[in-house]
This record gives sequence, structure tokens and C-alpha cells, in this order.
Amino acid sequence: MSWTGSIRLKAELKNARTIVSDTYYDGAFKLSRPVFFDELSPTYFLIHVGGGYVGGDKYHQLFCLEEGATITLTTQSATKIYKTMDEPAVQKTELVLKKESFLTYVQDPVIAYESARYIQDTTIHMESGAGLLMTDIFTPGWSESRGAFTYDWIRSKMNVFQDGKRLLMDHLFLNPSDEMDSVLLLEGYSHFGSLLLINKEVDVEFITELDEMLSPLGSNVRIGFSRLPIRGLMLRVLANQTQQIEKAFSVCEDLFRRRILRKDPIFYRKY
Repeated sequence: MSWTGSIRLKAELKNARTIVSDTYYDGAFKLSRPVFFDELSPTYFLIHVGGGYVGGDKYHQLFCLEEGATITLTTQSATKIYKTMDEPAVQKTELVLKKESFLTYVQDPVIAYESARYIQDTTIHMESGAGLLMTDIFTPGWSESRGAFTYDWIRSKMNVFQDGKRLLMDHLFLNPSDEMDSVLLLEGYSHFGSLLLINKEVDVEFITELDEMLSPLGSNVRIGFSRLPIRGLMLRVLANQTQQIEKAFSVCEDLFRRRILRKDPIFYRKY
């Protein structure tokens, strides 16, 4: 398959530090130089050099962490999906996480503009002991008619496997023709956020403390938790502004870093 943009990255632990041992990018994807917010673990910014995704665009990402490696990946800016005339824009992401590795993957929002169609397909293969913190945000973009939810549809599929066994399957389909304001859809909100956290130390006490810290945000957003079959959680947020979802995600990530990793919070300084 010919990709509009492709990127792959392999990280490994060497002398107690995580290094990137192999990287390749092509087309519309670029990778920044490492930034060390954490002395032993690099942060990389994923860069799209085009103005946005259009119909027929196909992107592929492959990120592999060897045993014990720890790395943070984050996008440089929002992913903009413009009008798709025939085929949808597609992004496939594969994560391979070996035991005792941990990936933080913080993504800026996907903004779907008028007449946009977008497929996001994520497959995660983990070994026992590996961990992950990953975020997703989907929002409607500006339209000439100034109407709400003018994109055609957004489909996001995620499959998580641990030691070859399916751990989680998540399928989100946002279709404005389904009356997005109705019960069991967005219920009057316009923005949707999802945070997946998998770590062997995320227990009931952690979730209880997180719930208490998120309670003050409840007047502007709707927040829900789902516990996983293993140690971890799925956090869902409905809101009317991207910043409200990012605030909820920041509370979760900061608590995780402080309580479990024993590290200070990170401000990614993208804006």
C-alpha cells in the first residue's frame, strides 16, 4: 500500500536510559528531535507537514518499545480532517510494548470539518507488565453553514491484546445523521474524549482518588470510568470545549505521575 505518510520508531533501554534505536519517516510525517522533560526518558513530537487530511489520504504509524523502555509521544498540533469527496481519510496505528515498558501517547484533538469522513484504526500488542497512557479527542470543525456536526462521520476502532489474548475492543462511531444530541450519544455535548491507562499499580484506591479530583469539573463536563479486566481504566469525557477535556486528562496524568511514577507533572509547551 502507498502511504501518504508513514512513521516507525523503536525505543530500547540502554544504560538505564531510553534511547531510540531505529526510526524512519516518509511523506507527510516527520519526527522532532528528542526533548528531555524527564532526564531518563525522551519525548518526541509527531509532526504532520501538510495542512491536514483529505479524502484518500492513508497514514501508518508503528511504535515499538523494547523491554523496560519508557517514552512519551505527542502530536505537534491538532489533526484536521477536511472534506472527503470519495474515500475517507485513514490512519492506522500499531503499538508494540514489551514487558516493563511504558508508553505515554498524548494526542491533540482530531477536528473533523464539513463533509469529512475519517477512520482511525489502532492495534496494541502488549506483554504482561507493559503499560500505556493514551488519549484521543474528537471535535467538530468550522463549517460554512455554521451548523453543528457537519462532518459526515468519524469511526475509531481500537483493539488491545495482552500476550496474544484480546484484552479490549473499542469501537466509536460518530454519525451526525444519528441525532448526536440524543441519549446514549453525545447528549447535548459536542466534544468527545477518551483516555486509556494500563498499569499494574492502577488500583481501586487510585481510581477513587481520581474520581474525587475530577468531581469539581462535573458542572461543565460529563465524566465516566470503566475498569479493565486487568489493572487500568478507560476514562470518557463529554464536553463543549477541547480545553475541558484536556483538563480532565491532565488531572489523570498528573495524578498517575505523582502517585505511581513518583515524578513531577509535564507541561508539553506546545502553544
